[in-house]
Amino acid sequence: MACLGSIFLKALIIVDKKKLGRIVIGGAAILVLLIFFIRQRFDFAGLLIDTDNQLTRFLINRTIRFFINDMFAILLIYALFAERKYVVFALWVQLLGIIFLLIPYFILKINFPSYNGPLINFLHRIILNPTLIILLIPAFYYQQRLKRPADRDVED
Repeated sequence: MACLGSIFLKALIIVDKKKLGRIVIGGAAILVLLIFFIRQRFDFAGLLIDTDNQLTRFLINRTIRFFINDMFAILLIYALFAERKYVVFALWVQLLGIIFLLIPYFILKINFPSYNGPLINFLHRIILNPTLIILLIPAFYYQQRLKRPADRDVED
């Protein structure tokens, strides 16, 4: 029976190497996102530069977290859908996030350091968590579901 199981496993790996690769990529992306969520207070700036300037440390740490979270969320999107157009769209969303979320967040934090109201808290949550990219997953899933019946009609 063990021999039959190993033959089945080998056949599964040979047939679906691409799918297995996507599963590994997706699992790694989820693992890294969880690690970054658990270790939110990690000081990346301390590893990169030697400075006591709290503003510099803040900017470096938030920027690195933004990029790492979004990159691994984009890897998760690739693992789930394996379509280049979804990954490219997610990269555009990340670019827009840099321009319209990360930069204004830094401007507010630098110019109004004591302000801790709803606007800054909202931006803080979006910056530190890959919220926008993760919201793309249900949208892409819905897009694929809409596309499937149209593809079946063409084949018939």
